Amino acid sequence: MKEIEIKLSLSSFAEAEERIEKLAGKKGSEVKKDDIYFRTPSSRYQALRIRNNNGRLEATCKKMSYKETEENEEFEFAIKDGEKEKAVSFFLALGYEIFFEKRKRGLEWMHEGVHIELFNVNDIGIFCELEALIPFDSNDSDISRTQDKIMKIVSALGYESNIERRSYRELILGPEYR
Repeated sequence: MKEIEIKLSLSSFAEAEERIEKLAGKKGSEVKKDDIYFRTPSSRYQALRIRNNNGRLEATCKKMSYKETEENEEFEFAIKDGEKEKAVSFFLALGYEIFFEKRKRGLEWMHEGVHIELFNVNDIGIFCELEALIPFDSNDSDISRTQDKIMKIVSALGYESNIERRSYRELILGPEYR
């Protein structure tokens, strides 16, 4: 699947939670995501991720691109319960190294086919991610419609000026990892 995403940098978790709940018409569900990112020793960027998503383990490879929104092709597979260390060892044996780790704690909602997540991320701040999945073979008009749908929600929340274009990698590790 292809993921179309916009990230917002926010100053108040409580205010954002109230705005999203009002728009979505319901309380958010608790979410915890712990990520380990891997890269090859010669690369400045991550190549693979192992995520613990509320107790569900998955490995992901992303082909990332940034346009008006972040557009990612994601290739994922599940990791059996209790096999996180085995998966980490597998990636290390293939020559990858641990690059950085990210912890997200917060709430999530679905609204009009858009997944909305509100998080405290590591010690770097409060972020809201709005994302929708579309098929790999989606054309430019499908992508544009999806971007418009997400931006409509951003506008309804009143956060048009809060769009964060920097990656979490850059926010966590610094501007040299742009």
